[in-house]
Amino acid sequence: MTGRSASSDGAPAGSLDPTAPITELKGVGHARAARLKRMGLTTVQDLMMLQPTQLIVWPDKISIQAACRRKGERVTVEGRVRRSVLQRIGGKRSIVRATISDGSGEMDLVFFNQPWMKEQLASGTMVVAHGGVVEARGASIASPRLGTEASPLPEPGTLSPEYSGGDGVSSDALKGWIDEALERFGDGLAEHLPQEFLEHCDAPSLEVAAPMIHRPETVPDFEYARRRFALEPILSLQAAVFARRQGKGGRARKALVTAAQDKEIRGRYPFTLTDAQSRVIGEIRQDLGKTRPMRRLLQGDVGAGKTAVAAYAAMVVAECGGQVAMMAPTEVLASQHAYGLRDLLEGHGLRTALITGSLRTGERRDIVARLAAGEIDVVFGTHALFSADVKFKRLDLAVIDEQHRFGVSQRGSLAQKGSDVHVLLMTATPIPRTLALTVYGDLEVSVLDGAPPGRGEVTTRWARGDDRRRMPRFLAERLEAGEQIYWVVPRIGDAAESTATESSAAKPAGKNAGKGGAPAAPSSAASAESRYENLLGRTSFRQAGLELVHGRLPSVERNTRLDRFRRGDVGTIVATTVVEVGVDVPNATIMVIEDAHRLGLAQLHQLRGRIGRGKKDSYCFLLGDKKAEERFRLMEKSRDGFLLAEEDLRQRGMGDLLGLRQSGENQEGLVDPERDLDLLLASRDLFQRNPDLIRMYESSDLDG
Repeated sequence: MTGRSASSDGAPAGSLDPTAPITELKGVGHARAARLKRMGLTTVQDLMMLQPTQLIVWPDKISIQAACRRKGERVTVEGRVRRSVLQRIGGKRSIVRATISDGSGEMDLVFFNQPWMKEQLASGTMVVAHGGVVEARGASIASPRLGTEASPLPEPGTLSPEYSGGDGVSSDALKGWIDEALERFGDGLAEHLPQEFLEHCDAPSLEVAAPMIHRPETVPDFEYARRRFALEPILSLQAAVFARRQGKGGRARKALVTAAQDKEIRGRYPFTLTDAQSRVIGEIRQDLGKTRPMRRLLQGDVGAGKTAVAAYAAMVVAECGGQVAMMAPTEVLASQHAYGLRDLLEGHGLRTALITGSLRTGERRDIVARLAAGEIDVVFGTHALFSADVKFKRLDLAVIDEQHRFGVSQRGSLAQKGSDVHVLLMTATPIPRTLALTVYGDLEVSVLDGAPPGRGEVTTRWARGDDRRRMPRFLAERLEAGEQIYWVVPRIGDAAESTATESSAAKPAGKNAGKGGAPAAPSSAASAESRYENLLGRTSFRQAGLELVHGRLPSVERNTRLDRFRRGDVGTIVATTVVEVGVDVPNATIMVIEDAHRLGLAQLHQLRGRIGRGKKDSYCFLLGDKKAEERFRLMEKSRDGFLLAEEDLRQRGMGDLLGLRQSGENQEGLVDPERDLDLLLASRDLFQRNPDLIRMYESSDLDG
């Protein structure tokens, strides 16, 4: 994020103006300034207001044997390079794997896209390395920081802020410029927030916080200063919320339907709407009948029937002469909406189309022309709907599904293809109520609770021991009964191609592993490809049919394979998390998730939501490490998405739950809703008492 620029009048007499361009710093020429600008840093003050992504407390060196037992922790080790291997993995991508030993054991240092490290770490070289221990063909340190005689690592106990670099700008370079900025311009920082507000938030002023966070003497000092820095993005967020709320006038076109028309449209569904669906449809009907643009967030657990509600809104708007755009983050989900709603919409005279990146040029050109001419009433699509050539004759409603997967500016850009467009945001990632009120405080929030009637029970088991041994026969019986299976493996390709934080796979289970048609539990998940090959060797899977689906497949081929599974032509689909949303197969009753410990509660719950959509009872089997036992036990006990979302927030922080990191701001690490909830609420109260302060922060565009 960029700090708010204090006026030069606020600087003490004789001090340098912190709003000076960043080129005032040594070593920052036009080329580096351009790179820093892309990071949101244009002034000296911007650098001083850049919050570290983490604080490293440098540890003592430990033996490699001890380091191998500390997966997930940061360690410092010293050893001699035994061998160094360079692996090319396509294009300019490469991996260097240097194996070091200290007599107690050995481990790998892994470097991504740095082929020169092979020569730098030649056999026999002594090296000191620091970094996080991950599983990648054994305990490894991914992208370690190396100490040399000329540039040793900091002494144990040293507090070292780390910054998010990129684009050729390192954390160390940022630290050097920040230190210079503090020395030359630090006295010019001026606080612009009321002192009583800072005291209420237990946060220091900027002039105190800046040196404290960049040069902390203690961990409590760092956390104290961090609270002041965290207020900046929080206030920007709240300013955007207030600005959107104040701007809720507008001249949207009304989509009015009579009580008789409303009843007729509800009667089109081939099923009975739930009480929750009927209630939310009533709320949306009221919204669409006003000139104030609808801004409604529809939360519904997996399988709650959000798409049916969106279809009602689409039918009302289209039959009142407007056009509707329904956007989804993946082709799988966009296609599911298009195919799933086609009969309902076209059966009552509405014209539909699907726009994705995989359309042939001629087909796309035809759809775009018809859309601009008003010959399409409802268009489904992915990010392709953002394209400049996609124009509407009269866009009146934008429905955005899985809205947290889009950046806030992206969500707004779709609505900008019309004038005062009604917007319906949908999410199956339940947002805790406090967060919904705080982050989406300008939106009306509807909740779909409960699932449509007539669906079977879903049982979740953390499969190990006897459960794991009984699982092969159980799966074979389900296939023989004509039911279908999702087998999810989080990664594809060789382990080295996975990100540094992912566990790498052990060797796939052997040919005779397990009995009755499924492999024995691997110590770490196979890749999707190797699991597919393994299952092909199992009679029950092979006879029922098997498909492999992942994100690297061409979209046309991926959709073809998914369609075969939807039709029931194959019994099992081996997939990555690409099937997390958008695949609705009522006959699928089994979900197996390998290496489930890699996934958070929200994602596990989304995957589990692929089953339990028919009348038969369904079963979700979690295969994963004991380190995720708390998560797995909660999955076994609860199917309440809101409860799981609250717990996921507690365990993992906000992450991308609300899509905030895609807003164009450098927000990484700044806001943790659980830790900073008091700051969120205090900021909301501040703007209620002092609306004039909104102008200072409302440049953040969080519309949509």
